[in-house]
Amino acid sequence: MKKKLPIIIASFIFAVIIWISVLLGNSFMYKIQIPLKTFINDNEVAVKSELPATVFLNVKTQGWKLLSILLSKDLAFYCILPAKENSFKYQLANAVAENQWLSPDIKIVDISPVFLQIELDKKISKRVKVNPNVDIIFRKGYGLARQLHVFPDSATITGAKTLLNRISEISTKDFFVEEVSNQFIEQVGINHSPTIEVEPKLVKVYGDVQKIVDREMQNIPIELKNAPMDKTILLLPDKISVSVTGGINFLGKITEKDFQVFIDYNDIISDTIGSVSPTVIPPQYVRLMYLEPERIKYIIKKY
Repeated sequence: MKKKLPIIIASFIFAVIIWISVLLGNSFMYKIQIPLKTFINDNEVAVKSELPATVFLNVKTQGWKLLSILLSKDLAFYCILPAKENSFKYQLANAVAENQWLSPDIKIVDISPVFLQIELDKKISKRVKVNPNVDIIFRKGYGLARQLHVFPDSATITGAKTLLNRISEISTKDFFVEEVSNQFIEQVGINHSPTIEVEPKLVKVYGDVQKIVDREMQNIPIELKNAPMDKTILLLPDKISVSVTGGINFLGKITEKDFQVFIDYNDIISDTIGSVSPTVIPPQYVRLMYLEPERIKYIIKKY
């Protein structure tokens, strides 16, 4: 029996191959969803109406041909639109001949949608900010030490003037990273309407992930701003302590001199309870948690 096992396996594999060959030689009806790509034969105008991102084609063809269609990476339905009118209906069936991948042995049973409502407008370009759209799950004790950075941080968009006037920024496509404990760089596409062109098409998103720690800074002097020349203002106390949090690489380098702590004399004049809250500006990428004391008393002496 052991000697016959390889023969049995080989026979089974051969039978499966023959069965698949016969099966793929048959005709099939299949509904496919593919991206819609539109072009206009006039470089001065662009589509301003909202067009569907995809179209549905109900096709009938042999299994081999259908398999090659389904495995194609850059499959799309292309439409070359006329620019003779500012508003018109375009029948998608007219674009079948423009799609060379639709060979004669592929029969189009129907297309959805049947028509596109086309509205044209003057084509313009502008530069807009790119925002990252990312979902991050950090390893316990870690987090972003500073804001996410996008490279480049802006992109050129081209399209109908009416549409672009409403756009001040765009975002990347959604992406997800998890169990992050180190810096990361992800290359990602830009999310945009199919009627708008974007350049570049890909950007890099950089995240500076560090271990998040706390640190207390003591005896930071308080500066008094806008004090009058004819008065002496005593602050009680004249120094504070702060607790901050941030990335370990940043907190390890800061000193008391990196903090801006001040009280404006105008706040003292408008005070009614005998004490004021100092303004604390921590170094970049450092977040203030609390300060001690929270309010400062004062004594005003006149000359």
